[in-house]
Amino acid sequence: MVRGVETDEHSLTERERKNVSILEAIKRYGPISRTDISKLTKLNIVTVSNYVNSFIEQGIVIEKGLDISSGGRRPTIVVLNPKSAYVIGLDLGVFYINAVLADLEGAVVASSKTPRPRDTADNVVKAVVEQIEKVVQQSNLDIKKIRGIQIGASGVIDREVGTIRCTEGVASIYVPITTILQEKFKIPVKLDHDVTTAAYGEWSLGAGTDVDIMLFMFSGVGCGMIINGEIYHGSSGTAGEVSIKEQADVTDVWIGNISALKPWAAHLGIPDEAKEQIKAGAVSRISDLVKGKLDEIKLETVFQALKDGDKLASEVVQKAGERLGVRVAFLVNLMNPGAVVIGGGIEAAGPVLIEAIKKMIRMYSFEEMANAVKIVPARLGDNSVALGAASLVIRDVFAGL
Repeated sequence: MVRGVETDEHSLTERERKNVSILEAIKRYGPISRTDISKLTKLNIVTVSNYVNSFIEQGIVIEKGLDISSGGRRPTIVVLNPKSAYVIGLDLGVFYINAVLADLEGAVVASSKTPRPRDTADNVVKAVVEQIEKVVQQSNLDIKKIRGIQIGASGVIDREVGTIRCTEGVASIYVPITTILQEKFKIPVKLDHDVTTAAYGEWSLGAGTDVDIMLFMFSGVGCGMIINGEIYHGSSGTAGEVSIKEQADVTDVWIGNISALKPWAAHLGIPDEAKEQIKAGAVSRISDLVKGKLDEIKLETVFQALKDGDKLASEVVQKAGERLGVRVAFLVNLMNPGAVVIGGGIEAAGPVLIEAIKKMIRMYSFEEMANAVKIVPARLGDNSVALGAASLVIRDVFAGL
C-alpha cells in the first residue's frame, strides 16, 4: 500500500533519491527490464532488483512478462501500476482555479475549473476546497487513495508557511492555505510557484524529457529551471526572474531596438502592441475579430488572426519572439540547457514565435550552446500548472515508499 508522504526536494535521503530515479524510469519507459533500468539510472543491477522487488510487494509495480533475450535467460519486464494511488494538482492562477485528479502516470481522471474569486482570501480558499471536492466526487474514489495535494500559485509565496502575496489586483492569501487544506482533507498539501510547478510538469510529462537542464519560459515573464530532475528555487526560493526590478533612474540595456532587461507585460505585450498598431492606422483582421472594439483584443485574438494569414499579427508575434529570444539567448549562454520550453499560453502562436526565438539564439548565443539546445513549445497547455503540481505529488509518493 502506498502511503501519503511529505518530502522536500532539498532533503531527500539516498534511498528516496533511488526510489524516485527507479520509479521515474519505469513510469517513462515501461514496460522495461531491470537491466535497462540499471543502465538508465546508473545504479547497479543488484540494487535495482532489490528496489523493484520491494515496489512489487507494495503493489506500485507489476511484472508483465518476459523481454526478448540477447542471450541466456529471458529477463522479466515491469510496469508501473498507475491505479495504486492518486494525486491532486491545483493551479491557483490570477483568473482561474484549475484542479486535476490524476493517477501515478499523470493521466487525468477528473478535472474542474472555475473563475477565481476577486474579493477575499476566505472566498478563494472556499473555492479551492470546492474544486478539490468536485474532482474527488467526479472520480468516485475513496479519498484515502489520494496521497497528496500540490498547489501551483501565482504571486509571492511562502512555501513553508503556506501564504501567497498577490500582485495582480486579486486578494492575497495571508492565511496558511496548506494547513487549512491538510486539516480539511487529512492529506499532505504543498505549495510552490506556478512557473516552477509548470516547469516540472513539462520536464516530467511533456517536452523536457531526457535533458539534464531544462528551462521553461512562462508567458515571457518568468523562468522555471529544472536541473538534474530537481526544481532550482535559489537561496530565497524565488529564482527565475528574467528582468531587472524597474526603477525610474536606471538605464535599460538595449540590443538594437530590443530591451534586454526591462520588465514587459504578460504575454510579451502582444495584445497591447497589436492594439497600438491598429490605433496608429494599421489595417488588420484583428480589428474585424473584435468588431472594432480594440479594448477586447486578447492574445487569442492575435493568434487567430495569425492563423488567418494576417500580416500585422505575424509582425507583432515575430517581434515579440525576437524580444524573448534575446533573453533566452542570454540564458542559453549562462546555463547551457538541453531544452528551453516556451509556454504559459504564448506557445499557441506556433512556428512564427518559435522561429523568431531560434533566430536570436543563433545571433547571440555561442555556437556550442546554440547547437546543443532544443527550443520547443510546451505540450501541457492550460493544464501545465495543475499537471505539474500533480507530478510533484507523484514524485513525493515515489520518494516516500
